[in-house]
Amino acid sequence: MGSFVAPPSVNPINLNPRESTESSRLQTDQYENPYYLNSNDHAGLVLDSDQLTTASDFPSWRRSMLMTLNVRNKMSFINGTITKPLETHLDFGTWSRCNDIVSTWLMNSVDKKKGQSLLYISTTEGMWKSIIFRFKQDDAPRIFAIEQRLSKIEQGSLDVTTYYTSLVSLWEEHKNYVELPVCTCGKCECDATAKWEKLQQRSRVTKFLMGLNESYEQSRRHILMLKSIPTIEEAINMVTQDERQGTIKPLTLVDIVAFQTTTPASYDGENAYVAAYNTMRPQKPVCTHCGRLGHTIHRYYKLHDFPPRYKTGGYKGNGMVQNQSSYNPRMHTTQMQPRMPQTQP
Repeated sequence: MGSFVAPPSVNPINLNPRESTESSRLQTDQYENPYYLNSNDHAGLVLDSDQLTTASDFPSWRRSMLMTLNVRNKMSFINGTITKPLETHLDFGTWSRCNDIVSTWLMNSVDKKKGQSLLYISTTEGMWKSIIFRFKQDDAPRIFAIEQRLSKIEQGSLDVTTYYTSLVSLWEEHKNYVELPVCTCGKCECDATAKWEKLQQRSRVTKFLMGLNESYEQSRRHILMLKSIPTIEEAINMVTQDERQGTIKPLTLVDIVAFQTTTPASYDGENAYVAAYNTMRPQKPVCTHCGRLGHTIHRYYKLHDFPPRYKTGGYKGNGMVQNQSSYNPRMHTTQMQPRMPQTQP
């Protein structure tokens, strides 16, 4: 394998736009070189805080390690893409440093007792294969336990999101133990892999709908009656919307009255309410002569004479007053009688 040679420094003015873009990409993304090590890529780095202890932890541990190594462009050291060069090769020293760094990362992420057996494996590729051989096994009891839980899991008291999360965790764990067959000959033209994946998706949607509570019967029927069964993501979206609509309740008359009662009103609002109330009420007429309410000056009979057959309560038809104390017909005068003095016998 040839050694990595940094691109020569060239004046950017002489570069065409394509060469300038390529040069800037190489300068900014230093991890393009698999031999590149940052100052933070030291031997004591722990890539996964949850150390690999048992076979049940291996699926999640493996996924986490692959993601972390891919970010640092060190996948080539565990899959054998970069092989060990000869000791006389110019890249041997660089390869040896990177190989030892990645090996220490693997050992730091494994239980200490189990990591001691990896110490004397010279290459990172051999160390990775040893871990896979030890922990990735056809664990029939574990597969049986996962499938048993998948057959019995139901929503129950869980909300839809939590129930779906539990299903996804079991599906992903089962996938790590039982991998789907993939065509490797390169001559398959029937698209069997896509059909098999579609069948798996249909099975997941069916299982998800089977475990839902009876309150989602309408959503379940709607999904099953569709011409093409939706994906599991679309199905969970439909059921989640149904769950949210179930929490919305229409306001009753009692709620509306309570809301209006508890809503604080400002002083201006109260004045506006009083003004609106007064404008809607029928106003009493005001007399411009005496200033009293209930009549106008045109109906002030004291000035214009009373109409015929009108009970004046002390007035005559010509409007002359005989008894001033009986002017108001509604007032009743009481005659004061002197108390007779009591004589003692």
